[in-house]
Amino acid sequence: MSTAGPHPSGRPPVVPIVALGLLTVVAYGAAFYSYGVLIAPIAAETRWPQAALGAIFSAVLLITGVGGILAGGLLDRVGEQPVFAAGATLSAAAVLASSYQTQLWSFALLYAGGCGLAGALGFYHVTQTVAARVATGAAARAIIWLTLIGAFAGPVYLPLTGWLSSTVGWRGAIRVHAVSLAVAFALALLLVRGRGGRPSPTRREGAVRALRRALRERPMQRWLAATVITGAATDVVLLYQVPAMVGLGLPLSLAAGLAGFRGAAQLAGRLPLGPVITRLGARRTIIAVLVLAALSLPLLLASGAVAVALAFAFVFGAATGAFSALQGIYTHELADPAHLGTLLGTQQALFELGGALGPVTAGALLGATGSFVPMVSLASVSLLAAGALLLRWSGRTVPPEAGA
Repeated sequence: MSTAGPHPSGRPPVVPIVALGLLTVVAYGAAFYSYGVLIAPIAAETRWPQAALGAIFSAVLLITGVGGILAGGLLDRVGEQPVFAAGATLSAAAVLASSYQTQLWSFALLYAGGCGLAGALGFYHVTQTVAARVATGAAARAIIWLTLIGAFAGPVYLPLTGWLSSTVGWRGAIRVHAVSLAVAFALALLLVRGRGGRPSPTRREGAVRALRRALRERPMQRWLAATVITGAATDVVLLYQVPAMVGLGLPLSLAAGLAGFRGAAQLAGRLPLGPVITRLGARRTIIAVLVLAALSLPLLLASGAVAVALAFAFVFGAATGAFSALQGIYTHELADPAHLGTLLGTQQALFELGGALGPVTAGALLGATGSFVPMVSLASVSLLAAGALLLRWSGRTVPPEAGA
């Protein structure tokens, strides 16, 4: 664990948490949310196949997942500075270079590599780990603050990317994203530097050995299994929510707007987390959030009515927003803090694995039945199953931090 002591006020230091929050917004915005807006103009100008452009995004997620494990291990061994330095240079340079490519293969290589690195080095598994170490003694509150800021990634970058694409073109938009990545990683490097403490000798244990030891503990096994299931279920809903609403009669523009509102509703799920965790603890809060998400999915199947669709978007958005924050908080409770980066990186990879498998299964169900009911029902049952995995408890319990 970091050698930094507890923050004397019990409050996280504001400046580094804001810097980490900004990095989270930029990394998710530039490497995750923006690409869906850029696919159409890229295809229109280059005539590159839509399927190939979609595969680039899959490659981004793959690199993010695998790279996240490596980045987490690096955090545990040497601290955050090399991670942020690599993001400010390698990731930003690759994304910038991709905007000048005229061949599909070179664009795919550079864009997927650059955005995959941005995700591996700047997504929540990294920023939550650093926030917990910066705010020793107030880790839960720091992670909540961080995810409150991070909730603005979609609401900011989706319209921003659309505006940039229409004014300076898709290549110009990617260049702006590259510069924003360089600036955000550099600010995190400068403003967090020295606040997370120096790596202690226990951090030098190999990442593989630390992971093996953690996986021998039943609570961690159940938590990681629940993570895979939750990743599969939530990504099915995120992918098919708009087609489901349109299939029930909503206009495409309204359905897309409601999906965007779902992203903004994440804030509502994160704001009350502090007192809820203090009362229930992180594990019980996660169970409640998963049940709430599962119970919201029948509303999606009745979302031909605008009021019902709005209720679905709000409840499911709030639940998934809360889960993002709780991932870091609960893993921090279960894990040896010296290896938090490795375990959060592994969790991120498993979440992405579930996110890749879920839509494939859902697509097969949709193709076989022609209905959204089986896939949405399976997603709802899966979320309940993930919560049920956490009902059985064995092992040590770390009490929630006071004033989380």
